[in-house]
Amino acid sequence: MVPYQNHLTIPTVRESICIGCSACEYACPVRPQRAIYVAGLATHLVAQQPEAEPLKVDVGKDFPF
Repeated sequence: MVPYQNHLTIPTVRESICIGCSACEYACPVRPQRAIYVAGLATHLVAQQPEAEPLKVDVGKDFPF
């Protein structure tokens, strides 16, 4: 999530590390249409290793994965 406007955040995808698993789409709380949509690729590519960063926000017990 990245800052957007008026203290709102929006989803963003780092394509270099995305593997297209749709976990972000599944976890998105926005209804009826998700704020992020993952479309599969015909050819799978190799993703880079993400840089490990400590979690800055407590997601609580309701985080879906």
